[in-house]
Amino acid sequence: MAQWGLEDRRARICLIPLPSIPQLRAKAREAGVYISGALFALGWWFFIDACVLSKHFDETNNEKKVSVEFVDWVPGICSALGMIIINCVDKESLRGDSFSFSNTGGISVAWAARLFLFIGFAFMAGGLAGSISVMCIKYLIPDYGDPFAYWGICNVVQNSLIMISAALLWITVNTESEYQYNFTI
Repeated sequence: MAQWGLEDRRARICLIPLPSIPQLRAKAREAGVYISGALFALGWWFFIDACVLSKHFDETNNEKKVSVEFVDWVPGICSALGMIIINCVDKESLRGDSFSFSNTGGISVAWAARLFLFIGFAFMAGGLAGSISVMCIKYLIPDYGDPFAYWGICNVVQNSLIMISAALLWITVNTESEYQYNFTI
């Protein structure tokens, strides 16, 4: 076990011993933030691609039956707001239950932070559910064909990437050291 950098067999998480890479450990938090931002940008890139294709659709060969409208933007906006809300919550306020706000009549800080976190997750879940609904109702059920279904798929991909980005950013920011990950909510 010493060759893999693990002193104790009980400390191992995986069945297969994985080697530790010291160069990656030092930059893991920074890399997580960058990857999270790249996923967020990639999600919006997919959606903006669908918007541009919708605007410049060639109507000479095919009849334009549907286009990207405001209803297509709402799920992405909800998911982005949910990501912002989730990552604005102070992680330390989720743990304790002993402190309380002075003007709220006894509502604890932990309860308020958990409520705020729940609202953020609800925004993100609503955004993903909304994008799936828009894709099914607007693009798939009427069976318009491939170029139109792509616009709905881009909306779902956008919201999925925003959710993955939020989870990655939550884990990355919640890491206190390179050996510890806290998944408390």
